[in-house]
Amino acid sequence: MADYQPEELGRAATTKRASKLIAEKPIIQGSLSEYLRTCGTPGCRCHHGGPKHAAVYLAIRYGKKRTSIFIPREVVPYIQECVANHQHLQKALEIISNDCIEVALAKKRTLRQQSRKRATRS
Repeated sequence: MADYQPEELGRAATTKRASKLIAEKPIIQGSLSEYLRTCGTPGCRCHHGGPKHAAVYLAIRYGKKRTSIFIPREVVPYIQECVANHQHLQKALEIISNDCIEVALAKKRTLRQQSRKRATRS
């Protein structure tokens, strides 16, 4: 998991950390959900009114379809880290994008001011 909050960094540092995150950490776009399910054993307590079994699923978009994948308990911490890495990357990209928008708007204002100065000189 990333050890920083992207909003605390400037654009250059955020870009550098995002690049490092992409290069070094596993990333999965999705979310984890826990469901209570009955198992496949007919004699199990979950079939006869007892408590159901908790099962963890990863909800993802695979191509154009949404799907859920069963995740064994032993793999859940790894998947949680991958999903958290994706969330950190998304936040970093949002900050970088917002900074680029601000730069573009500043350039637009500068061009507008320059064109007004030319118009008043003529």
